Amino acid sequence: GTILISGGFGGLGLTISRWMIEQRGVKHIALMSRRTSIELEQPSNPQYDDWLRLKRTTKEYNAHVDVVQADVTNFQQVHDLIERFQKTCYPIRGIIHSAVVAEDRTLGNLTQEHLSLVLPPKVRGAWYLHQATQLLHAPIHFFIMFSSIRNHLLEVASAGYNAGNQFLDALAHYRCTKLNLPALSISLPAVSGAGMFHRHKEMLNTLKVTQGFELMPTVSVFELIECFHQTQKICPCPVIFAVNWQTLHRNYPTLATSYLRKIVGERYKEMKFDQPSSPGKSNSNESTMNKKETIIERTQSAVARLLGAASVDRIVIDRSLVSQGMDSLAAVSLFNWLGQETGIYIPLVDLLQGLSIKTIATLVYNKLNEKEQTISSATKEHDSDFDLVDENEVQYSNTSTYTGLENLICLHRSNQNNTSTLFCITQISNDNNNEDLFTFFIDKLSNQKDKTSSNDIYALQIPSITSSSISTYAQNLITQMRRIQPCGSYQIVAIRNKPEETIAHEMLKQLKTHSLITNTQLHLLDALN
Repeated sequence: GTILISGGFGGLGLTISRWMIEQRGVKHIALMSRRTSIELEQPSNPQYDDWLRLKRTTKEYNAHVDVVQADVTNFQQVHDLIERFQKTCYPIRGIIHSAVVAEDRTLGNLTQEHLSLVLPPKVRGAWYLHQATQLLHAPIHFFIMFSSIRNHLLEVASAGYNAGNQFLDALAHYRCTKLNLPALSISLPAVSGAGMFHRHKEMLNTLKVTQGFELMPTVSVFELIECFHQTQKICPCPVIFAVNWQTLHRNYPTLATSYLRKIVGERYKEMKFDQPSSPGKSNSNESTMNKKETIIERTQSAVARLLGAASVDRIVIDRSLVSQGMDSLAAVSLFNWLGQETGIYIPLVDLLQGLSIKTIATLVYNKLNEKEQTISSATKEHDSDFDLVDENEVQYSNTSTYTGLENLICLHRSNQNNTSTLFCITQISNDNNNEDLFTFFIDKLSNQKDKTSSNDIYALQIPSITSSSISTYAQNLITQMRRIQPCGSYQIVAIRNKPEETIAHEMLKQLKTHSLITNTQLHLLDALN
């Protein structure tokens, strides 16, 4: 299918397009903008270099990027655009709404003209994309809207901009909770090289100096968005930011909200910054200080190797590692290295939230001291409840380039609205009797409460099954199933006492364990005579 990006000519839209093609094997992207492709090709365009890089990537990876001129604030243009794609071999399967107009004004200077300029791209754009996909019954796999961390800060000059972001949050909640549709409204941080903060550097400098917020690499942000997609039903409006907690704590009295002050206070206590030493233990303090310095030096060397720095001195020990280029894969390597060298496993989520080497050393040092106090010298137990993270597992999505639907066949489409969908699991046949098998499904289901007239029915085809491949097949079938119906609950059909039944049970298990979907129904049919 095709991924549609509104505001696609912006730096963030062009950057995420390149990442999806290079890292996730996406083959078809549509960049939607009021501007024309001729304007995009002009060297005076601020995103000209990003566009050239995307064109090179598209050619290298044999992908296709459509540049489509349409106004996201015009419903008819949005509807016609999506309808046109739905009639092609590559219909819209995912939407990223990144259209924005930013013009800050204080409350006293707000006018109707100003709000009419700032609100429509976010508010009308998101609503029209939602309405058009609903009216056209487009099976959207994801619906991502870009909000901003500014929405959660006290900024008197961004009232109109933040009102638009609040609407995105409300729409995400509405789609998820009321309509059971996919939706994410993601409050983005300051993203390195793209986005609003990149265009307004004075705003970024203010945030860094006064509040401790740091730049985040684009790759880290995109990978976090990918993680949030898995938890959107319980958290449709996540907030991403990298921060120096010590800087933030120094500005504790001036923080914008009581909730932010609460978070900062808790994190500061957890990390035990500047923990006072006990009197009368100077020798012990000297030894522990040396030990702490050793941890800093060794961690700094390890990070330099992981990030490919020319020298250790290029890695600043009191700056966020994320702001220095650490992505999720490097964080996994650091996680494993710390565990192997020190026996302390700092959660990956913390490593990606903006910790510095000095902060990591403080955490490791404190945890080592705690263990010395609690573990008997006569008993040596394994000191961690965590298993090492397999870096090959983290990179699985880089090899998952399949985006087609040839093994997903529609057996029956209902003419009724608000129908449910049945997914029938069947093996790919080598003796050309697939049509007989599909007829079998239709006949069997038609005898059960007239399901053929009230439900859409799809066949999920799989090759020959081995015991070692059941888990993989189940995962792949769930992915295929979600291309048609992005959210549960699901209805799965399999033939009793066949390998397909085993896979169906594995699918139920994975849906419950990894996606928190517990209301999936399994229909078992007696075998074909």
